[in-house]
Parts: sequence; C-alpha cells; structure tokens
Amino acid sequence: MMLELYRTRVRKIDRRTAAKVFRQLRIKQWKTGRDALFKTLDEHGYDQADLVLCLLQINTPKAVQHAEMLIGHRIEHCPPVYKWRPLPVNVLDRKIIDERRVVRVQQDPRHKSGRPTWLRRYHLFKVGMSVGQLLRRGVTANDLRLVTKRGWVQLA
Repeated sequence: MMLELYRTRVRKIDRRTAAKVFRQLRIKQWKTGRDALFKTLDEHGYDQADLVLCLLQINTPKAVQHAEMLIGHRIEHCPPVYKWRPLPVNVLDRKIIDERRVVRVQQDPRHKSGRPTWLRRYHLFKVGMSVGQLLRRGVTANDLRLVTKRGWVQLA
C-alpha cells in the first residue's frame, strides 16, 4: 500500500527507470498518465520500501538517485567488511598426509552435564571424509582433538 506522502516523490521518477522497475517486479501491464508508477505499484500491493529495494537492485546511478530521493538522505557505498574466500575443497596439500577416516558422527552432541555444545565447524564432519579433507575445509587440529576426546566423532 503506497502512502500518499510519497506520491510527489514517485512522480519524479523518469520513464526509463519506471520501465526497469516494472520489469524487475514482473509487472506486465501498467497505468499511463501522471501518476502511472504510483498507481500501478499501489494496485499490485507494493509499498515505498519495495520500490526503494527494487531501485537499489537496478543499481544504475539514476535509480540510486531516485532511491535516495525516496529515503530522504544519501546512500553511502562502503567497501565490504569481510573479505570472502571460498573454502578450498580439493586443494592438494603435501603437508597433510593423515588418511584416517570419519567412521561415526554423533547427531546431537551434548556435554556430560546435558547442555548442548556450540561448535562452529561441527557441520563439516561427515562420515567417510579423511582427516586431510577436514583440515583443508577449515576444521582445526584442536577441533579434531576435542571431538575425538569427547567421543562425538570416531576416526578409523
């Protein structure tokens, strides 16, 4: 439901950007006239937040400018905080020669007191994987020592 407050701001969006919005939202038929974008989005049940998100997905300078106009302040583009690196899956590392395999993985590991564990990399343990594969995927030697000592994972 579009708010009347945004009618004048939506009216300022040019036709090319409006056509990209309709294409992005998969709207096949739209109104024509002065408030075409506003009326069409209102009929299809979209609100101004949907319009802003759609404009940001279009990601052209004009679309971002219209999104800033709808929001009321500038949008800052910041570099990513975390550097994403995929996990090395099949990288052959000569240093890791441990060929022991995972035989058993406990489904819901718990401490002796009954409280559940919190292990960040426990989901990486799969039956049939070698220790070398686990280490290449991000499991640390300390994780291996801990889960085998507590009996949550059995190696052979």
